[in-house]
Amino acid sequence: MIENRKTLRYCVIGAGHGGQALAAYLQYLGNPTVLYNRTKIVVDEINALGGIELYGMINAMVKGMIATSDLRLALESTDFIIVCIPAHAHQDIATRLAPFLKPHHKIVIHPGRTLGAYMFERYLKEAGLTFQLPIGETDTFALTSRKIRPGLSHVYSRKKQLKVAALSPEFTDAIYNEMRHSFSMIVACDSPVETSLSNIGAIFHPVGALLNIGRIESGESYLHYKQGISPTIARFLEKLDAERIELGQFFGYQLHTACQWLEDVYGSHGNSLFDTLQNTSQYDEIFSPNEITTRYVYEDIPTGIVPMVHLAKLAQTKHSYLQLTLDLANALYGIDFNDIGRWDVEDFFNRYRPKV
Repeated sequence: MIENRKTLRYCVIGAGHGGQALAAYLQYLGNPTVLYNRTKIVVDEINALGGIELYGMINAMVKGMIATSDLRLALESTDFIIVCIPAHAHQDIATRLAPFLKPHHKIVIHPGRTLGAYMFERYLKEAGLTFQLPIGETDTFALTSRKIRPGLSHVYSRKKQLKVAALSPEFTDAIYNEMRHSFSMIVACDSPVETSLSNIGAIFHPVGALLNIGRIESGESYLHYKQGISPTIARFLEKLDAERIELGQFFGYQLHTACQWLEDVYGSHGNSLFDTLQNTSQYDEIFSPNEITTRYVYEDIPTGIVPMVHLAKLAQTKHSYLQLTLDLANALYGIDFNDIGRWDVEDFFNRYRPKV
């Protein structure tokens, strides 16, 4: 165990790159943890191994956790639910969760991308949930990790900063006070606007994939951050990021730039975004997607770029680079990502816009 922390009964939803490593990490810290995954064969493989092996930042075979594909079982013995699945699956899992939730539960969407907590609450209500729960979101994922196979995860690093916010300040306090015992780097934010617009994945992921789509289709393997984001692409990202910053200013928040974010969470430094990415050692082994249906497009466009475009239109802030990114994705993939994205943002906008 790394340090003394309050014991909390966690349920981690999803056994992918993030969820598998996080569940083992929480159990490693001494928190009784249940890992839920819809695909039973993944659960069976983890149970057959007797736990999850971590290597890299942590080297340990973590035993004692429960892995299950039975959602009722996963929730009945836990207090705190951390949803670690791709954002496009949030509605499905919210629908599955709703019948088994109890008033003592707290939920964090980890990460929320943009409008994660807001949309998750909407999905739960549509699924029949009649009472209010603390529902929050983080701006990023606590660990930099990759799943090698079921039961084996490589943990490269732990983020130096993790922002969290719920839909109301009292719920933010409740979630923060629970999470801080196992997430010492956590920072409570005033509003989900700040966490939603601190979605740096929307800046780093889609454009890098779109402008390297030929390399991905040809089967080339390259480092996404170190080789896929060239000086020219990085300059485009700085302009894209500036529109995110301006949107934050409309809501009254001075968001950190992508360069500042890299310093906050990784301790990286540089004179430009390109330099800072090159100096981020945590990205030394993060390779490119191996197919064009990557989450860098199918997740980060609908749940990052799309809501930012529509919020910027309502705020009347600059969004030409955000719109260009969306238009390029629509043109290359032959679909309208608005149709599968978080475009219905007017209620969120009116709820959190500055009151005159």
